[in-house]
Amino acid sequence: MSELSQFLLSSDIHFYRDYAIQLIKQNPKLFDLDEFNSILHENETVPIERTFQEAFHNFESDKQAQYELHPKYGRYVWDIADQWYQKWNVVFSVEHMWNWIKHGVTRSSAQELIIQDHTFDTTHIQPWLQRIIVRYNVHPDHRNLLQEICRYIGDWHQSNRSLTLQGRFRLNTIPLFPPNWFANKSRQNRMNCEGLAPSYLATFVPPYRLKHQIPERWDQVFLKGLTVDPNHKFNLDPILIASAIPILGLTVHFDPDSGCSKLMLVMTKAKYGNLESHIEREIPTDYHKICQLALSITKDIKDLHWSYVHGNIHPRNILLNNADYVGELIDITFMHRINEPYTFSKLTWAGRWPYVAPEVVSTGLSTSADIYALGIVLWQLISRVTFPGDALVDPHVFRIEPIPSVVKEWEDIYIDCLHIDSKKRPNAYTVHRRLTQLCAKLQLDQIPIADETLGYIRSRRLEIEQFLASSKKSSPLLQSCASMDDDATSTSSTTSSLCQVGNHVLTASVTRPSHQRLKSYPSLIQSFPNYL
Repeated sequence: MSELSQFLLSSDIHFYRDYAIQLIKQNPKLFDLDEFNSILHENETVPIERTFQEAFHNFESDKQAQYELHPKYGRYVWDIADQWYQKWNVVFSVEHMWNWIKHGVTRSSAQELIIQDHTFDTTHIQPWLQRIIVRYNVHPDHRNLLQEICRYIGDWHQSNRSLTLQGRFRLNTIPLFPPNWFANKSRQNRMNCEGLAPSYLATFVPPYRLKHQIPERWDQVFLKGLTVDPNHKFNLDPILIASAIPILGLTVHFDPDSGCSKLMLVMTKAKYGNLESHIEREIPTDYHKICQLALSITKDIKDLHWSYVHGNIHPRNILLNNADYVGELIDITFMHRINEPYTFSKLTWAGRWPYVAPEVVSTGLSTSADIYALGIVLWQLISRVTFPGDALVDPHVFRIEPIPSVVKEWEDIYIDCLHIDSKKRPNAYTVHRRLTQLCAKLQLDQIPIADETLGYIRSRRLEIEQFLASSKKSSPLLQSCASMDDDATSTSSTTSSLCQVGNHVLTASVTRPSHQRLKSYPSLIQSFPNYL
């Protein structure tokens, strides 16, 4: 054990020896480790016949197995129940799966090989990885992705291990949870998603689930499906999963259409929902809270734009996890590195209309297209207009237009973001700086939403409600609308035929591939100076 102490925190080793190994030995199938032993030896003085609740009760008073608050760096500030779950995360993390060896392999030989070789090399977890792939019949594309994620996380932990053991840096563990640990799955994207992976809300029910002390983030979780473009090689950068998007772990989910299981991200359920539902529920009273929300969203984009294009910014992909004025950008479906070659064709996938910049069909996804989508979101934060997923988006009813009596600094920001010329849009750093200055001003002098603006919000809501009520009666999705002309190149010329292009009905329901005949994405923007 002394040799392995250089790879694990002392408290984690105690948790392995005093809790995890005994409980897994009693219930190997529950933990999906029925063909594996731990390199570490369990503590033989610990009673074998312990329930999970009894083990947790012992853990509550076991300082050796708990994370301690580092006097200098303030490491690991969790309550005991949350620590219990986090400790199991270490046990099942892909970066520590080298600790679990197949039956028949001696502990001494495996330990010697690991110490002499690169501890976190994926070679040492291949037996476990291959068993997961075979047992759940993982889709080939997702199999390759899982291998890449394991390789990347192993390298990351190896290079930062010394800082972690000193308490200066905490590496988030990335466990792979068995799929049967998720119950009561409820699909979230119910419409026809045109090849997109489904996402679910589910209850997290691991064997070590506590009866009366379940931390909120470990109770109901969000399972985010990962989409593979059938026309292109899937080459998702694993760093996006490991660091850019906060996740609890990974799992696989059986897809009946392909007959295979596919990889999913396990994420915390947003306490305050997503931004779209928030916009629909509330009408703001002043600008300060809205500005704080916009600043948090823009910060995520700014940080991402150092290396990546997001490609799918819209309110459903902005979660309000900790407060209703702090948004967190999610989704990695279309993210890619800025400096990597981007192969673009007419079949390339693009983000959710109408958040897609008009030029994307011809130029592909870019940071300036992300800024355009941010401009739409900033406009929505005041107008409170959202775009329906189950009805035609009528260009007149869902128009994006100037809002009366808006604070000029706010209006100037989103107008600049929506500029028809992508080269004239500000970058995320500039938008963040301008919002920071506006937030500071609003903190000193909180400006209420003007009565004229509130009247506009209510009138738009009433107009949309009446339209949707009428749409449900007349079933417009079944009606044929005029197709867009092949030579339609300007944004303004397309607004009269937004309802259908070829066989594609233009709703705002899902992220969708651009239609081959489109030479520019349709736009709902009207009456802004840059669109005259």
